[in-house]
Amino acid sequence: MTFARRLRLPLSLALISLLTALPAAASPLVISPSGQSPLQRPAVRAGDSWMLPLREVAARLGVAVYSGDNQLVAGRLAVFLEARSLLVDGVPYAGGVSFDANGEPLIEARLLAYALGAQASTGPSGELILTPGQAPAPTSPIPASPLPASPLPTTAAPAAESTSANAPQARFLTNKSTYAPGEAVQYTDYSFDPEGLNLTRQWSGAQPVFFQPGEYPVTLTVTNSQGARSTPLTRVIRVQGPTVDTPLSYALRSTPVGQTFNDPGVMGYPALTPTRVPVEPATLVFSDSPESPIQPGVLYRDQVSGRVRVMAYHLNRTPRPARLYVLARARTAAVGSVTVRRDGSAAPTRLESVLGQVSVLEFLASSTSTRHNLGADEPTVLYASPTLQPGQGAKVLQDLEFSGSAELTTVLLEEGTPASAATLAGLPVLPPDPNHQRGTFPEAVRSLQVTLGALPVRLMLGDGVQDPPLSGVDATTGAPQRLLGNYGLQYDLTVQATSPAMAAFVPRGGPYRGAAVTEQAGDRQFLKIPSSGMLLDPNTPLLLQRLSPGRSTFSFIPAGGSALPVVIVFYPQPPPR
Repeated sequence: MTFARRLRLPLSLALISLLTALPAAASPLVISPSGQSPLQRPAVRAGDSWMLPLREVAARLGVAVYSGDNQLVAGRLAVFLEARSLLVDGVPYAGGVSFDANGEPLIEARLLAYALGAQASTGPSGELILTPGQAPAPTSPIPASPLPASPLPTTAAPAAESTSANAPQARFLTNKSTYAPGEAVQYTDYSFDPEGLNLTRQWSGAQPVFFQPGEYPVTLTVTNSQGARSTPLTRVIRVQGPTVDTPLSYALRSTPVGQTFNDPGVMGYPALTPTRVPVEPATLVFSDSPESPIQPGVLYRDQVSGRVRVMAYHLNRTPRPARLYVLARARTAAVGSVTVRRDGSAAPTRLESVLGQVSVLEFLASSTSTRHNLGADEPTVLYASPTLQPGQGAKVLQDLEFSGSAELTTVLLEEGTPASAATLAGLPVLPPDPNHQRGTFPEAVRSLQVTLGALPVRLMLGDGVQDPPLSGVDATTGAPQRLLGNYGLQYDLTVQATSPAMAAFVPRGGPYRGAAVTEQAGDRQFLKIPSSGMLLDPNTPLLLQRLSPGRSTFSFIPAGGSALPVVIVFYPQPPPR
């Protein structure tokens, strides 16, 4: 999981007053598929993941939790209790936190494992296991302010307000003293230290915009690198007059592409019914069961021809290093061929959502034309993962074009075992597990078209009702399959806008971490969804693109390790001021 640089926790921690709980001996935490665990506070289901109580889990894993000034800090996490927001590695994190009825922060399980230096894995019966590891150095909390903030000074004692003539001085101003509700406030910070020492800043009451009439005190205090603190400076912002923006219209006007904003009314917007557009037929070969094989073997196999997409996603649960392979060979004595048109993969990692996001982003951005000859005897390797240590996984997406009939196989082999015909002949076909799917499906691309009229409207994808799941068959058992979530299916959405609009992406089934590509007037953009962390809050859309009148496109593939369904919301674009 990739995050920005970490801010170190100062030893003094002026605003962090005490250890909430001194950690006892660390021990693994096991959450059953039904949510049973040794925790006193219950785990809360969120899509295909769990929300877990921060303090209890940290104590279980042997990680100290610091508290004070309405903040909790544990490992790489900093939770702001009043603002109900979260930092990971010192940067804001989209979603990942909720609160129970008593105000206890609940953190998404795999995010919490990362933050506390633990390893998250899935047991053979589907249980979630958090194994203690090396606890990371804590992240320094920063003020829950919309303004830039610096790490707290690393001093041995709390900074005290200095009366010296050489004390740092807090200085700031706003571009005016009275604002309309919904009008952006412009702050100019010109604080200084007489000796030129570096300053850190602590804001109180500062907001980028105020939506209710009233008077709002804003205070700035600065501290230099030797621990001397300025006298606090307070200015009062007066808000009155006609409203110029609501919280939603302000968010639509000011939110950058790729960032999130709040909108609890998403599901109240009218539903948009897309038109299905015929596309060139292509087969989807989906290999995700057994997702976590405990022995080498054939994971999936079928006979294919023509245009084929293969998606394989597996974790090595054998006791030894192994590799994931995608293999092909001709079905007849005549030599055939296969051309790899697109290719994306990610490995090795224990973080399932990383596998999903990285492989999809690489696949959407790829454009290749690698041709392989196929014989009927020895298989041709189309993909070989890096070495997977026990607990690590790999995911691969490939678009293939076969000149004739071929056998396509995904297989897990112990490190050092050749991917040969003799090896394949001696391997068992592993049975599927009860919680995941595999099969061959007659659709790899779903092309949809919408024309926007009155806005806002919403388009639901991957819900299994408005957007039906793929139907296919497990070629190894003959069992019919319904691909819930349509993982591996590429959605190509063409949007015809009659007026300026905005498109946003909303997770509705639980945590989501993926990728998409947008294109408008020849400008192609690749997006990480989100730019860091995971989307979790179903009332927090992520802005995909601002649409000019005319045609634009949006493509995405549901990412493994994420939860469906998702909603695409189209908003009217506020006119410029």
